[in-house]
Amino acid sequence: MSKHQPEEVRRRQILDAAKRCFIQRGLDATTIRHIAEAAELSLGGIYFHYQSKDEIFRAICSETYGTVLSRWRSGDSPDDADSAEARIRAIAESNLRLLEDDPDHFRLALVLNGAAVVDPKLKAVKREQHLGFVGYLAGVLERGVDRHELVPHDTSAVAEGLVAIFDGLYLRCAIDADVHPRRSALTAIDLLVSALRRH
Repeated sequence: MSKHQPEEVRRRQILDAAKRCFIQRGLDATTIRHIAEAAELSLGGIYFHYQSKDEIFRAICSETYGTVLSRWRSGDSPDDADSAEARIRAIAESNLRLLEDDPDHFRLALVLNGAAVVDPKLKAVKREQHLGFVGYLAGVLERGVDRHELVPHDTSAVAEGLVAIFDGLYLRCAIDADVHPRRSALTAIDLLVSALRRH
């Protein structure tokens, strides 16, 4: 087994091992023992940092979806000077780069989503993250309407649609369907923005 490491290093080691296990085996089939073996730790080494597989799952959910949302927000300017269209395009580019650079990120997201379908506690975690995405996008769209950049519309519904575009692309990529995420996403966003833009 490995030497003593700072807590943050050990937690990172455990979460990375759990992600690999979840992608390879699925959530239900993965045990704490599998995670311990993948992390090259004892069972006690895992339980010292996390009380259960559910706690590991919740930590991974927060990290996985938090990474996406923090990337979206990284382009925010202090005075919100960017137009709504520019922010939407920046968010799309951020998602596409993450998908292209780290396909496992979204394979993991699909595993987490599948688990959330059948487990009410996990569903609550996933729902909170989803509402964060939709709320952020709706806020961008509302600012666009307030500034008369976009025509008035149901911002929550459009935000849901934008999230669904990417969720669908992640699924198609995860199953190796013949899909071109960049072309498909940008074509859909071009059409959407054109329909919403004040002319």
